[in-house]
Amino acid sequence: MMFFAKNKATRRCDKGLLPEPVCRYVRAHRTPLAKRRPLRAVRFVVFDTETTGLDVKKDKIISIGAVAISDFAIGVADSFETLIRQEASGDKESIPVHGILKKDLATAATEQGALESFLSYIEGSVLVAHHAMFDVEILNQALNRFFDLKIFNAVIDTADFAKRIEKGPFASQDTKAGDYSLDKLCERYRIPIYDRHTAPGDAFITARLFQILLYHAEKKRILTLGEIL
Repeated sequence: MMFFAKNKATRRCDKGLLPEPVCRYVRAHRTPLAKRRPLRAVRFVVFDTETTGLDVKKDKIISIGAVAISDFAIGVADSFETLIRQEASGDKESIPVHGILKKDLATAATEQGALESFLSYIEGSVLVAHHAMFDVEILNQALNRFFDLKIFNAVIDTADFAKRIEKGPFASQDTKAGDYSLDKLCERYRIPIYDRHTAPGDAFITARLFQILLYHAEKKRILTLGEIL
């Protein structure tokens, strides 16, 4: 399915139907990263989104934050942050969480422009997020609206990765509710929490968690991209 999606996107680029930043992204992902690539040679992009709500079909992204990890080091200078202009910042439940108001979005980037910039930023990288399914799906919904496209990057969920590191690949899925929440894992690994529930803040916290997990993986002789995926 991914092969046909890439071919379809490539044909649209050849016909000039997609913006150049999107086409550069498509070209960068024609061939998947080699599974034998050492983890220290992979550029990981740890990202988080803040949204108007939790319904991926109806709600929209209002903020993206991301930071890269290369050779197990967090590249603070290699980061990404944007607010996205939307008609509303969210419902009464979501606004107290992310703290973004409609007036904050008035001068933010357009949704299409922000998506093009983010695709450029994540070219050739492996994406990482905590409970990644939601962030990936709402990002895919946005990309589909503008470009009839979904992300081609491999994705790692830090909650699943932490469970694997702690319990092994064949461990039971039965765990206590909340044991692998971001807050609980930060507590377990003594990661200071700053700017929680902002996209850049949560991306950096998740990056710190992922960095620690990578070191634990290396000690367990998990050394290549194929092994971590």
